[in-house]
Amino acid sequence: MKRTDEPADDDPFVPGRRVDAGRDGRAIDWAAFSHALTPTRLRHRAISVSVSTDDRRYDLGDPVELTVTFRNRLPFPIRIRTESPNRWTWAVDGLSEASQVPRAVPDRPAVFSFDRRERKRFRRRWPQRIQVDDDRWTPVDTGTYTLEVRVSRSDAAERGLVDRTEIEITK
Repeated sequence: MKRTDEPADDDPFVPGRRVDAGRDGRAIDWAAFSHALTPTRLRHRAISVSVSTDDRRYDLGDPVELTVTFRNRLPFPIRIRTESPNRWTWAVDGLSEASQVPRAVPDRPAVFSFDRRERKRFRRRWPQRIQVDDDRWTPVDTGTYTLEVRVSRSDAAERGLVDRTEIEITK
């Protein structure tokens, strides 16, 4: 039995209670709001993409450490539609994830979401090998290699959602 001196659960005049709040307590879903009002062109320009390595020159066989950073430059949330559930990819000389073996990724769109001014940082390690079969990798030769990071969109380059860096592998 409920006591009569306690406020009712549905009483809108209880201090600290927000009548217009959703399930999570926020009055407005700012991510959905900004997505609806922000032009597509501005959404893409808001996201910066960068890839860097811990060095520019590597000895043959030394692993290459990649740091990938995506950053929302705007003071409100941004969402970008992607063509894959893998929201971004990296490649070595055009080979996705340094592999000649195609990956079975579902062909369905997804969303890459950023809070206001959010920075997302990822690290990957490339062991200077190219996957040539499901269970076979071959080492690379000395030379210059281009490492690329992109948001998973066919128009990523046109939208400025790609970055590249070059490294040199020496003996």
